[in-house]
Amino acid sequence: MRLTPGWIARTVGCVALIGVALGPGRVAAHAVLLRSTPPTGQRLGAAPDKVQLLFSEPIDPVFSRVQVLNSSGQTVDNADAHVDVADDHVLEVSLKPGLPNAVYTVSWRSLSTIDVHSDAGQYPLFVGVPVSANAAVDKRSGQESATPETTFGRWWFYLAATLFGGVLAVWKFVLGAVLVGSRAAARRRAYRLIVLGGVLLVLGTVYTALAQAASAADVPLASAVGQPLADLLLRGRFASIWWPRIGLEVISLLLIGLGGLEGLASECVLATVPAVLLTSSLTSHGAALPTLAAAGIAIDWLHLVGCHRLGWWSGRRADLPAGGVACGRIGLTTPVCRGLLARFGRFAVVASTLVVLSGVLQAVLEVGSWAGLLTTAYGELVLVKSVLVAAMLLLAGFNEWRGRTAAAVTARSGGRLVALRRGVRAELALGW
Repeated sequence: MRLTPGWIARTVGCVALIGVALGPGRVAAHAVLLRSTPPTGQRLGAAPDKVQLLFSEPIDPVFSRVQVLNSSGQTVDNADAHVDVADDHVLEVSLKPGLPNAVYTVSWRSLSTIDVHSDAGQYPLFVGVPVSANAAVDKRSGQESATPETTFGRWWFYLAATLFGGVLAVWKFVLGAVLVGSRAAARRRAYRLIVLGGVLLVLGTVYTALAQAASAADVPLASAVGQPLADLLLRGRFASIWWPRIGLEVISLLLIGLGGLEGLASECVLATVPAVLLTSSLTSHGAALPTLAAAGIAIDWLHLVGCHRLGWWSGRRADLPAGGVACGRIGLTTPVCRGLLARFGRFAVVASTLVVLSGVLQAVLEVGSWAGLLTTAYGELVLVKSVLVAAMLLLAGFNEWRGRTAAAVTARSGGRLVALRRGVRAELALGW
């Protein structure tokens, strides 16, 4: 069976229709507040002994907290907030005795131990006073799962992983098998890019830990150095994933540095890149799905692998003969250019199919309804991403056709190849 565009479109359509029709509505993928005791919006005869908050996921006892404040912003609890030893979904704090009648504010912050995303919010408690319609607004979820620093850290990680493992994959599966006369020059360039990607990957992983510690502790990035970073990396789920990740990255970088791009060392490195990507999926939204965590992790991992492969396909096309450099200028023949195009085309079909299908399944599991695509921030991001991916794939198909035409007349296609290079750069910009 051939993976034609028509087959891909039909498959995606079927998966989307079945999944969205049957999938339950779910968008939140971090520890959000489900229920509070006593509840808000009710008049209480007296101040309770304690306040309990029930969250959708297990919460981290170090980075989760709850306070009860009076109208002046002073705390009226006993500063003993803790996670219930019998239920790690429950956060509680005891109150000082003899509190007067008033409106109090319960302010909380949570950190999921599964996807390591934070959330925050507040709500009022009415003790001996009438419930105010305006004050009774329940701000249960601040949706603070990402900060600019953590978002930048994820982008850095994905870009470095694509540069490190992607260029190596291009060399092993495409360039090394096609290039002959210019093989040595191409290998030197690929080696420099791979080493650069490996260094950026290690540095990006360190930065990601720092950004995550700052987000979890709700402090500036510079203030995360010290106790917040130690609390994050010396205990808990994040630490159990972060240390293997950076260990794999350092070992892979050393193998490339000592063993080069040929032989067993480079093949071992190529095999570790999917494992490094898996560490990201283990703290993804998919990992927090209530009953489908294994499926969510697997789909997220396949999506990352597909994006990774699609990223290096677009990126390496931008400076390869078939992607815009005149073949004649570097001594490559038309058959070589056609060979490069054919190999890149096969990888492109597989990668784009994997990205689209896994992306649809992710949307089904994590958004769950057509309404969620239009009424939630996550759904809107999915729509934007879908438009960008569709534009990139359409532009890629056009560039592929133009590249084949140009390669067939390399001696007289300088202007056409210049235009092709611009088109591939636009394709790359959409991908990133």
